[in-house]
Amino acid sequence: MNKRRKNYLPTLILILVLWSLLVAMLVYVEPELVKDILVSGLYLPFFLLLMPASFLTLAIMLANTRRGFLVSLGITGYLMLRVYELGNVLNLVLIVGMVVAIDRYLDS
Repeated sequence: MNKRRKNYLPTLILILVLWSLLVAMLVYVEPELVKDILVSGLYLPFFLLLMPASFLTLAIMLANTRRGFLVSLGITGYLMLRVYELGNVLNLVLIVGMVVAIDRYLDS
């Protein structure tokens, strides 16, 4: 039986590009320029870079695409709540609970 090895090099290159773009955006772009693109006050370009960067990173770190996606979605959702000043401990616990519940449900 021939076991097929996964090639992570393209994913690693994409992860480096996405994190580099995210850091460049944080360092060189004024927040007011990206604040109201498509959704008022959300900083949408930041989250559009953060979501795939964190997803790919967590998918490789956790060795599970579904868990990487769920954790990345939870992190991004909580940060979006923080933008609107709704990010508190209760919301964090609820998001973690939802992520764990969805993961357990899909695992069975």
